[in-house]
Amino acid sequence: MKQNINLGAYGWRHPQWSNTFYPEDLPVGGPEDWQLTYFSNEFNAVLVPAAYWQTGDSVDCDCWLDAVHQGFQFFVECHVNMLAVMSMAELTANLKKLQPQLAALVFLDEHQQMSTSEKNQFYALADSLALEAFGLDAVSDSAKEVTKTNIWRVDKPCPSNFAFIENDLSDLRLVRKIVEDFVSQSENGPASIIVDHAQLQASDLSKFRSMLEIMGY
Repeated sequence: MKQNINLGAYGWRHPQWSNTFYPEDLPVGGPEDWQLTYFSNEFNAVLVPAAYWQTGDSVDCDCWLDAVHQGFQFFVECHVNMLAVMSMAELTANLKKLQPQLAALVFLDEHQQMSTSEKNQFYALADSLALEAFGLDAVSDSAKEVTKTNIWRVDKPCPSNFAFIENDLSDLRLVRKIVEDFVSQSENGPASIIVDHAQLQASDLSKFRSMLEIMGY
């Protein structure tokens, strides 16, 4: 039996999806924002961009959790800039609200400059929530229990169960090859693919999901 692959996008607030994927009359903004609910009806994972947290007023983890179905998974992108707008204690409190369906922390920017102290704070955060930390480098002495894993990318293939693909998905034959390459290096257990592209269309993400189903994932 092939492993299960969770599929999602980098965020759910995509302007090009308005009136194409999201219905014209779908409530947007504030406590009545239904975009995440609509998104979760089609896909089973999302990577919450660090930028969502840095704006502060757009973060409502209680509402996010209420908006999705039970099998939905949140991955949260972490960046040191988040600590400029909230304390680590505030970030931790928010993540604990998502914890029932929080899959992992993800560090996409390998060039972000973090001091040892800041890095240790993120290790301690992942450790306190018993989460994997994708993309966070060498384990610190103060948080040896943190499970850190690689992020699989097309240009940097490596053993991992988490892939970040920057592709508009318009060429499904190419995407199929990408999936095969990823799966060949993934480990046992569930895997996740997050897609990001400025021109990504939800319809193409849906076709990708159908292709995964045909491939047995």
